[in-house]
Amino acid sequence: MDVSSAILKRTSIRRWKPVPVEKEKIEKVLEAGRRAPSWGNTQPWRFIVIQDKAKIEDIAKASGGQPHIGSAPVVIVCCGSINDFSRKLHREALKQLRDTGVMDWTDEFLDNVVLQSDVFAPYRLGEPVMTVKASEQIMIAVAYMTLEAVNQGLGTCWVGAISPRDVHKVMNLPDSLFVHALLPLGYPGEAPKPRPRKDISKIVFWGKYE
Repeated sequence: MDVSSAILKRTSIRRWKPVPVEKEKIEKVLEAGRRAPSWGNTQPWRFIVIQDKAKIEDIAKASGGQPHIGSAPVVIVCCGSINDFSRKLHREALKQLRDTGVMDWTDEFLDNVVLQSDVFAPYRLGEPVMTVKASEQIMIAVAYMTLEAVNQGLGTCWVGAISPRDVHKVMNLPDSLFVHALLPLGYPGEAPKPRPRKDISKIVFWGKYE
């Protein structure tokens, strides 16, 4: 399936066929997330794949009891790692770009210019900014995964209406991770129509906003 077709076909699925999802298909969905663009090569996403029914039900309860979470055969808990934006790990990520020929920065430029800039080094602005930057990255990766799910004949429902703190507790996660969203995954048990979208003339402006 080409990307345009996947974009047009994708919609939120809230009913699932009661069949397991093959591991190979789950892995392809996760690989799409891994291949997403990453600012500064930080890749701060962490994806925890849950297939145990009891654990999924616990996650659903921690998310307001939403039935399309509890009935899904797979739930991917999408988390962010704040530590990936620390000076140390960000420096390592940028050096990987340099070592593969993407950048030609010297150590001196990297240490004294890039990592001393409020624009390029979120760690300088504190944990709230680091969290925002990590969230930006995760959203791109999750979007990629939703499209690859369509390509695999699967459905997803991007769930952001959750209590991150409660899901964090259920998952027994370390403080260095925060829960960003849930991605229930499975074979669709429904075929909803595409959701309405604003006319393109309402959201796109050429040259200036008017």
